[in-house]
Amino acid sequence: MKNMDLKYFLIIIFPRIALSFFLFCIIVSMYIYPGSTYINHDTTRYLFNENFLSDLGRTITHGGQNNFHSSFLFNLALVFGGITYIIFFSQTHKIFNSNTLSKIGSLLGLGGALSMIGVALTPSDLMYDPHIFFNMWIFRFFLLSTLCYSWLMYKHNGINNYYLIGNLIFIIFLLTYVLILIYGPSPRESTFALIFQVTAQKIILFNFILSILVQTVAYSKIIHSK
Repeated sequence: MKNMDLKYFLIIIFPRIALSFFLFCIIVSMYIYPGSTYINHDTTRYLFNENFLSDLGRTITHGGQNNFHSSFLFNLALVFGGITYIIFFSQTHKIFNSNTLSKIGSLLGLGGALSMIGVALTPSDLMYDPHIFFNMWIFRFFLLSTLCYSWLMYKHNGINNYYLIGNLIFIIFLLTYVLILIYGPSPRESTFALIFQVTAQKIILFNFILSILVQTVAYSKIIHSK
């Protein structure tokens, strides 16, 4: 019973707590961000449709202002989020009796988690190329991991198809965003290109949030059924 309680906490409760902490740090980081975007260095606040999330993690803004407090909160949120995913994926394969596909899905998820931490440890103004590398692989790893677990959810009798539909929607958005990152316009090209890329990033963040909620609800059904 104690093992079941611990598993439930690590897979269901802790991710929800972590999500609340993550959102709190991001919102405060946005609020205290000094301003400036890729194109416009004269803005005085965070612009939701023109500033990337990664702008929050820069030690110095595009306009040359110190960004210590905002970057600290943002990078703390990413590291905490990465650790949460490490814990999450170290447990989820057990729900599916640790079969081969669940282990592969968890390994891919761990890759995404480590990439998330990698983004936090490589601010774009200090280590641009590693930052972009880790940023790209967050979404690639999680896309592949979600594909694995979606198949497992489909084959599991204890999960309603509504949750599977939620996962499939997440996969579509993830795949679309990966393609945008590879083939989309550079945010430096124009204001339209910047807004396009920033908006796409915000949409995928929203989908990550919904995905966490959907998965924790779905997995809680499996745990309770055992």
